[in-house]
Amino acid sequence: MMAEHGTALEVVWRNAWVRAVAYTALIMAGLVLLWQLRHAYGFALTVALIGYIIAYILNPLVELLQRLRVGRPLAVVLVYLLLLQLFVVGSFLTGQVIAQMGEFARLLPAAINTLTPQLIGAIDWLQALPTSLFELLGVDVEPAENGVEAVLPIITVGQQMLADFFAQAATMLRELLQRLLAEGGDLLFAGVAGVVAGGVAVVFILLVSAYFLYDFPKFGPAFMRYVPVRWRPVTRDVLSKTGRVVGGFLRGQLLIVLLMGITFYIGLSLAQVPLALSISFFAALFNIVPYLGPIVGTVPAVLLGLTVSPWSALGALAVFVIANQLDTHLYSPLVFGKTTNIHPVTVIIAILVGVGLLGILGVLLAIPLVALAKVLLEEYLLKRPAYLEPAPPIEAPEVTPGRSDSGSERRQL
Repeated sequence: MMAEHGTALEVVWRNAWVRAVAYTALIMAGLVLLWQLRHAYGFALTVALIGYIIAYILNPLVELLQRLRVGRPLAVVLVYLLLLQLFVVGSFLTGQVIAQMGEFARLLPAAINTLTPQLIGAIDWLQALPTSLFELLGVDVEPAENGVEAVLPIITVGQQMLADFFAQAATMLRELLQRLLAEGGDLLFAGVAGVVAGGVAVVFILLVSAYFLYDFPKFGPAFMRYVPVRWRPVTRDVLSKTGRVVGGFLRGQLLIVLLMGITFYIGLSLAQVPLALSISFFAALFNIVPYLGPIVGTVPAVLLGLTVSPWSALGALAVFVIANQLDTHLYSPLVFGKTTNIHPVTVIIAILVGVGLLGILGVLLAIPLVALAKVLLEEYLLKRPAYLEPAPPIEAPEVTPGRSDSGSERRQL
């Protein structure tokens, strides 16, 4: 009898709810353990993720070269030579930007000091308006004539606040220099160690990404071997749609960054804004997060434009407004199309949550997880009958009474 029905534990385990609770508890325990040990494997996982993302972005170029009858090993080498050239150009631009940042720090106080005469000039222009215009607008003439005296205290307070800010900045800089002189050896060692660690990380990332890129076609079949046969069609479909969304977003966002950087630089150069390259570089870099680039670049561009003329400042403001509109209505629709439909607000929230939870690792995981959740929700949850709107009721065709009676009489006969 015991052999026929099994032990008590086997009988309990046959219950679907018991198995579900046990598997859930096991998964939760594993996640808690991984979270507790995240500092031990965080560096390796970050290097692997960055390497895989680089390989994922570069794989279409390798496949394009393969379609041109170039072997995959040679295609990988050619793509990495192109990547190396881009890295050299990026290093040159970064050096130019760093050199311009010192000039930016020198010009910023002068740009702020020009705000006072510009504001006073605007008020004088308002005072020169005809009195009838003030009466037409319903504005009292006396306060308008004393506008400069009314605004000067506000300007004075603002100048004092800025002066205090720069005084504090100078004090902090002086203390930093004193600390450098006192602890120069230790700080130099820490700085060198940081540079070496960063260089080692870059080397590991490039090596890992090269191996990933070379064996990229093998990853799919290797992963599917660990998926049960009955789940393989669904898994392939989910991974294909998720990969299309993630790949479209990553490659599209990099292209958007390039287009926005070129737009910023051309516009700021035409507006004669100083340090146009530096501002354009950082504004385009921050535009990896949608709409953050124009926000970051507007304030320094307008302030530096004031050192040239008010028209230059207005031109800088117009550049960022126009660039934002181009991004919204031209660049993003053309680049992304219908391949990815992740809302910018969703991207921003996902990145903020990822940074708060896992730092850089969270940033790397944020968009793929959002894309996976989006595919699962849209393709496998919202298309279930419970979430679909019921079909409209089918109305019976109208039948005239005469035809209905004659039909019934014929049926009776």
